[in-house]
Amino acid sequence: MRSTRNSLAGVLAVALTGAVTHVAANNSWSGYHWARSTSSFDLTIINSTTAEWDGYVSAAIGDWSQSQKLNMLENHNGDTSNETRLQCQGGSGTVRICNLAYGNTGWLGIAGISVDANGHIFSGYTKLNDTYFADPAYDNFEWRQSIACQELGHDVGLSHQDENFSNQPLYSCMDYQNPPYAYPGAHDYDELASVYAHTDSYESYASTSSASDSTGSGCTTSRGNGCNSGRTRSSTSTGWGVSIGRHGNHETFVRVDGDGITHLTDVHWLEGHGRNDGHGHR
Repeated sequence: MRSTRNSLAGVLAVALTGAVTHVAANNSWSGYHWARSTSSFDLTIINSTTAEWDGYVSAAIGDWSQSQKLNMLENHNGDTSNETRLQCQGGSGTVRICNLAYGNTGWLGIAGISVDANGHIFSGYTKLNDTYFADPAYDNFEWRQSIACQELGHDVGLSHQDENFSNQPLYSCMDYQNPPYAYPGAHDYDELASVYAHTDSYESYASTSSASDSTGSGCTTSRGNGCNSGRTRSSTSTGWGVSIGRHGNHETFVRVDGDGITHLTDVHWLEGHGRNDGHGHR
């Protein structure tokens, strides 16, 4: 229990540091990144979305691959069974992106990363909530493309550039503006260049030959409940874990497992939703 508490305290300290630097227009997600021993790397994105999302996901993958530091490789053969999309586990060394009608959770999309004991991302996932994308207000190119873009940006270690819809638009999918912007901005590519400027002593991503469509053992609760709603509040139980800070509609959750693995989930609540209403985030 002591080691878990210490690990959680360390994550809180890093998260608070990230919150301060974010104000200074640094949209790194507290410095989290994939470990690699080369200047650039290939990251496999397992596409477990159904046909209506394929074009948006492929476009977002192509846009992020314009970075000089990473190349996202789309696995077009991701499992699209309801069980796999409900869990949406990235697997070791990969990212999985899924869509499903997750229910009235309060979020359009969420992104989660798992971080090893050295602070490096080794798994990621993105969920796109069809319950809300069936609404004409969100069922359009701008919202679908921007959410696919933003959540994949989180999966490689980026946070938001700005979280106030009233501020001047920054023309980035990592910015909150209305209407939303569908693509990464120049600053996002600059931030990736900064985050991945150094190399590491090992790789936390899977090579293209070893990347698999393993579903792992993830969230299996029904839609809109448990780890599919954000209601879990224990830092050691399966789910999003505990909130480590909320600014307006944006909130981050952390869960630390007994083996020291840290799981972070980035959420933006829709207007009128939040931690006290029994629902989950964007």
